[in-house]
Amino acid sequence: MTMLGTCAVAQREIPGRGVGLVAARDINAGETVVSEHALLVGVSEDFRETCCASCLAPGATTRCAGCHQVVLCGADACTHGSGHGAVVCAAERVASTHRPPMSIPDRERLRFLSACAELRRLHVVNGDANSRGILDATLQLCPAVGPNGEGIDAREASAAERVQPALEAAVKLATIAHTDATKELLGIIAGDLLENASLLAKETKNAFGIMAPHAASSSGHEGEAHRRVRGGAVYQLSSRVNHGCFPNVARFDNFDGVLASTTHEFHRAPSDLTPSPTELRLVAMDKIPAGHELLMSYLPVNEPCASRRRRVRRTFGFSCQCERCALEVEWAVQDDAPTGDEPDGSAFEHEGGAEGGAEGGAESNTELAWDAADAAADAALEEREASAFESISEDERTRRADRIPATYALWFVRNMCPVDGCGGTLAPPHTRADHMTCNYCGEKRTDEQFFAQLRG
Repeated sequence: MTMLGTCAVAQREIPGRGVGLVAARDINAGETVVSEHALLVGVSEDFRETCCASCLAPGATTRCAGCHQVVLCGADACTHGSGHGAVVCAAERVASTHRPPMSIPDRERLRFLSACAELRRLHVVNGDANSRGILDATLQLCPAVGPNGEGIDAREASAAERVQPALEAAVKLATIAHTDATKELLGIIAGDLLENASLLAKETKNAFGIMAPHAASSSGHEGEAHRRVRGGAVYQLSSRVNHGCFPNVARFDNFDGVLASTTHEFHRAPSDLTPSPTELRLVAMDKIPAGHELLMSYLPVNEPCASRRRRVRRTFGFSCQCERCALEVEWAVQDDAPTGDEPDGSAFEHEGGAEGGAEGGAESNTELAWDAADAAADAALEEREASAFESISEDERTRRADRIPATYALWFVRNMCPVDGCGGTLAPPHTRADHMTCNYCGEKRTDEQFFAQLRG
């Protein structure tokens, strides 16, 4: 649990938004405002045979000798460290033989909860206080959870109940092999149902999706649909940064060695060691005055209003009230277009309907119905947006373009990656840079190119 640079920010209670980060002093464009290592990292099911289960490095080929279910890279910290520790390895074995087969979401939930159980095991068996600190830091993230589970969504509560037996089996398998374990000790390492449901809620609200390398995510087509998530990571400070559709910081992670690459030109002091794979930096896109809140976009910045607002509401549980949303919702109402606020029968609208875990650990019928409703609502919204855009006349398109404020248009020209379909955010890699770099695809745009675009 390491925070490498935090003096530029402070944690504050933001009215109506929970704990966030604010600038503790004036921050310059290109300044790294937060630099820290991940608390927890987990590989997604689609990438468990191509990316390291411990650090998410692509191209890993060493299959774990214990579970034979995931691959690890050659780094010593990954093959011998706690990233794929005893409980995590045992959980992979349990999941691979589970009957009926676990769903992909539940297998990924088990992977996350087993990493938390490994932290408990290291603490109670080995006396590792740092492991307990990592778990406590995760538990301190939003949402706040009451003594009876207040604050936990029905979906997480139901999932925790389904996954708990597999987790307890993994803890028993891992712990008995290394120590004389009592039933009480096994229960402490596995954690109780309430804490595990709380951890799932915090993972849902706070984990960053780690994208596959840009080339691996693309298939020759444009569009965000081809951005594939290889895993997730939770951070102590960065996970507290609130969403803004006009962000002022860009997130650069190092799972592909970006922070040490000559292409991106991030500033590092001569004495700095090579950054670790899980290091993350938040870089100021422009000047941020002291006292202003740090904001990042949880979604690609090119996502349309309706789908963006719906995804934020459904996934993170809030309705965005930012300046950009207010303006785009006003336009949508004028154009009789969807705003993303329409009741649609999605999981978010029906959270109170969970009946608990299904027998045998399979996903409950309620959750399957939620997923089907979400998919149907997404498809209907995309079809409506596409149809509405194709049907408008050239005069109407001109009218809509003419109503766009200059400051709104300038933000996109300056801060959105110019590569078609990328949706990444541009930021200067250091305070003296004469260019900006995309935090997703790595596209580099010089200041000269930017001013030429404005003149054009």
